[in-house]
Amino acid sequence: MNFLAHHVLATRVLAPADPLPPYVVGSALPDLLPLAAGRVRLRPALVERQPAPTAEEAALRAGVLVHLATDAAFHKTPAFAGAQAEVGRLLDQAAFQGIRVRRFFLAHILVELALDAVILRSDPTVADDFYTSFAAADRAHVTRWTETVVGQPLPDLPAVLTRFARSRYLYSYGEDEDVATGLSRLCARARQDTFQGENYARLVAVVGRTVAAVARQAEALLGETGAVLSVSGQ
Repeated sequence: MNFLAHHVLATRVLAPADPLPPYVVGSALPDLLPLAAGRVRLRPALVERQPAPTAEEAALRAGVLVHLATDAAFHKTPAFAGAQAEVGRLLDQAAFQGIRVRRFFLAHILVELALDAVILRSDPTVADDFYTSFAAADRAHVTRWTETVVGQPLPDLPAVLTRFARSRYLYSYGEDEDVATGLSRLCARARQDTFQGENYARLVAVVGRTVAAVARQAEALLGETGAVLSVSGQ
């Protein structure tokens, strides 16, 4: 699940009484940490053991735990399996030429990006709320807490958090071309073939069809995940 869908579930579906800014940062932190520290990950057991003596630390920890539980629930829902299968068929029909296409990888990521695109295009205030809360959090405090959890220095994390907050990158999901560019960039980061020329044009077309397909399933994708989280007590 990507950033805006995480934000919707963390703040509008689970709806804590008064979500502090660190809660919103925590709901994004597991996806941002690898950009600063390679293979370092926030694992549930490590996070749960971390004391949270202040309201801000408790909110940060809660946000991280909600993120981890959300990803685990989302990827097991029938709605996600159905959306991924449909997008896989769209990728097959695109008939990309001269590149290796990892169908499972692309379908998985594209469903998540398309769900954020659907959320943004239907309600831009979701991104507004996300960035307002993210910017209000103390990023130095977030870094110190995360270093304690993972047991190592994270000198690049403050810059990653600042760059992410300032870029307002999630607004780019308003356009199919920008979603396609983001997906191609993720492929490059994962050492997969990227999309150029005619293949890029075909990818943009696939993105448009995927966004339309995910829009029809967005309620189920969010609803089934939210139901699992509610039952598990998140």
